[in-house]
Amino acid sequence: MAAKILWLSDSTATQHGTSDPVEQDIIFSNMLGFAKKLARPDTEIDIAFLEHNIGSDYVPTMRYPRTFMAVEMVERIMQAEADGYDAAFAGMCYGEFFLQDARQAVRMPVVGPAESAMIVAQSLGKKFAVLTTAVSFEHVMEENIRFHRWEGAAISHRPVRSLEFSSDGPEGVGRVLVQMMLDAYAGRPERMIEQFDQAAQELVRDGADVVICGCNPLGAALSQVGYNEVSGTGVPVVTALPAQIKMAEMLIDLKRGVGWSKTEAVVGPYLSTPPEILDDLAARGIGMPQVRKNASKSAKVRLHAA
Repeated sequence: MAAKILWLSDSTATQHGTSDPVEQDIIFSNMLGFAKKLARPDTEIDIAFLEHNIGSDYVPTMRYPRTFMAVEMVERIMQAEADGYDAAFAGMCYGEFFLQDARQAVRMPVVGPAESAMIVAQSLGKKFAVLTTAVSFEHVMEENIRFHRWEGAAISHRPVRSLEFSSDGPEGVGRVLVQMMLDAYAGRPERMIEQFDQAAQELVRDGADVVICGCNPLGAALSQVGYNEVSGTGVPVVTALPAQIKMAEMLIDLKRGVGWSKTEAVVGPYLSTPPEILDDLAARGIGMPQVRKNASKSAKVRLHAA
């Protein structure tokens, strides 16, 4: 039976070093092309972007601007469920900033890149580590490990570390990262693989038997060019996109097949908001009613795995 997933991105790739729409299209279209190979033939994925509360200077590690983005994220995921979607991805970034709020708001599965990657990593090994793209992400991703109480499944010393790029221009390391991905998609992945592998070797020496790429776009590029193991070590490199696609498909199947869905326990974290509270919020004009429209209308790319 066919499945529909809405992937609502909190990134237009600007924080990754480009505001060029052509370069953005290359990155996102390649991610979706890779998703097509991963997903089942009857899985349909729509990718859409936050439109109202995201700007060119958005910094994903800062809580204040994220607070405003969360409103649109949740509103549109709620609308997606009403429009017949079977699951949603609440954001692009591995930082997974909106997952918990979005999961509480709907009954359909909401899947995050970090959680999915860490679940897979714990199935492949006993001690994982995360390699991300900037120092500013490290504490956020460590917080996520602690939130899930998975500290024991990660290496004890600095379980999240960042790549160290050298930048020759004023645009900074984000531009270096984007250029490496663009080069990889143009058939020149050597620099990207070398940079990641060199840093991953250190994590292996410190006890990691699985390394997770803590950046969704970079991870997709690494997997797409066939890099899936830290060279010479036998240590798998887990990336978020394959993990979250398969996690979503599994949860959709389990909900349809045996009726499993998120907990509605009073003491649980995902108890759905009662209708009377939602009605009261709407009556008082709280929220973003202007984004409550058919969720696929603003999708920039629709991918069907057939």
